[in-house]
Amino acid sequence: MISRVNMVIVGAHAVMANGGVIVPVGLNMVALAAQKHAVPFVVLAGSHKLCPLYPHNPEVLLNELRSPSELLDFGEFSDCLDFGSGTGSPLLHVVNPAFDYVPPKLVSLFITDTGGHNPSYMYRLIADYYSADDLVVRRRVALGN
Repeated sequence: MISRVNMVIVGAHAVMANGGVIVPVGLNMVALAAQKHAVPFVVLAGSHKLCPLYPHNPEVLLNELRSPSELLDFGEFSDCLDFGSGTGSPLLHVVNPAFDYVPPKLVSLFITDTGGHNPSYMYRLIADYYSADDLVVRRRVALGN
């Protein structure tokens, strides 16, 4: 289906300092398909979505997990429990992430409230909105200092 479209346009949950994007789950596969078929993958994000952190930073929680019941109804899920052992421990562990990370190499263009930008320019745009002092204060708050 992706080969029939002219362009993929998505919204972002956050735009990271390296030009990568946090998007709703499933859009990383769409971005990969778009790249394979040479379809531009365009991200729309307001300046309030810019994040000065890098995705490889261990202090950054890139995802939140949703309930497995969104994927499996209780009847299906109860069949995956081991009631024979008496512990009721699950035989199947279901992970339901809320977001995907799309690396900057899959993004063709960012459109923000300041205009269109290449992924390689996002670090500069973010530097206009954040200073190094902002990151120091944020880390101290996160560490409880």
